Amino acid sequence: MIKYDLKCDLSHTFEGWFSNSNDYENQVFNGLVTCPICGNDKVERAIVAPSIKKSSLKISLNKNNTPNFIESELKTKLRTLNKEIEKQTTDVGEHFADEARMIYKGEKKGKAIRGTATKKEEKKLKEEGVPYIKVPWIKDN
Repeated sequence: MIKYDLKCDLSHTFEGWFSNSNDYENQVFNGLVTCPICGNDKVERAIVAPSIKKSSLKISLNKNNTPNFIESELKTKLRTLNKEIEKQTTDVGEHFADEARMIYKGEKKGKAIRGTATKKEEKKLKEEGVPYIKVPWIKDN
């Protein structure tokens, strides 16, 4: 069976099912295909966008055991960002919250720092209005 999108000369659109393309041609020629909206027998096939089958590659990329290319690209970009942060900042390790607070209050010379903080320390920094940015850290393998 073939399904065609059809259109009468009054621009009403509808579907028609035929055994094959010759069956469609014969029925239209003999006036057997009519518009279900207005009854008009001046009918032709409507122009439609082609149907494109989705690639099976996309499906396989979403499986847990197959690496996702987007994830891989993101990790590469994060590694690059991490290396740039390492070049341009001083590592203060676990003292990050204290150092950031002192720099913010003007008790220490302002400089770019990096380090780690606990959830509790992060919450306190936020409450105090101390600006900081959390960046995911990707380890090189």
